Amino acid sequence: MTANYMIITVAACEPPHVHEALEHLGSLVRDLKEKANCLGARYGIVATGTEAGSLALFQSYAHLADVERVFSVYATSSAYQKIIKSDKLSVSRRNIVKLENVQLSDPAGETPKYGVVTVLDAPSLTNERMQNLVPIFEQNGAMLMRYGTLITGSNAGKRLAGATYPSMNAIEKTYDALQANDGYKKLINEAKLVRREIVRFAG
Repeated sequence: MTANYMIITVAACEPPHVHEALEHLGSLVRDLKEKANCLGARYGIVATGTEAGSLALFQSYAHLADVERVFSVYATSSAYQKIIKSDKLSVSRRNIVKLENVQLSDPAGETPKYGVVTVLDAPSLTNERMQNLVPIFEQNGAMLMRYGTLITGSNAGKRLAGATYPSMNAIEKTYDALQANDGYKKLINEAKLVRREIVRFAG
């Protein structure tokens, strides 16, 4: 089944409670897969930017009806209730992305170590232009790729691109190759970079 929507949640967490919160997130993901038709999920710690140290959860779904089920799971999941009622974690943003059919030809099934999430104010960034950049990600070690448009939150309408990697070295190789690509250089000149963050995955 194709992932057409993604929910991205970021939450600040008191440092002494990060390990416990990550364990609860693992249980929550299992609940989401069982009860909300979650097609895939990754979670970890934001490693860069103004929200460094916060926790991040990425969930993929085929339909908005499945997204609606998510909130029912939140209401009944013991793992989610433990996270929220601990008062050690505070959700700072939760947004939905409408995904496009831009992806790697052979996504890796292994658990990645890192993810890079980029938000661009780029009205001219078409699916075709983004797909033309996919081989660069693929050839330099990216394991999975997602691209779409934010449909909620303060950045609604802006483009989001995300990719997962096995190592920081693969991230470096990918962005070195992008900087040498004429299509990418033209895109960056046209677009405004809103934010780019690295997430270190825990599961």
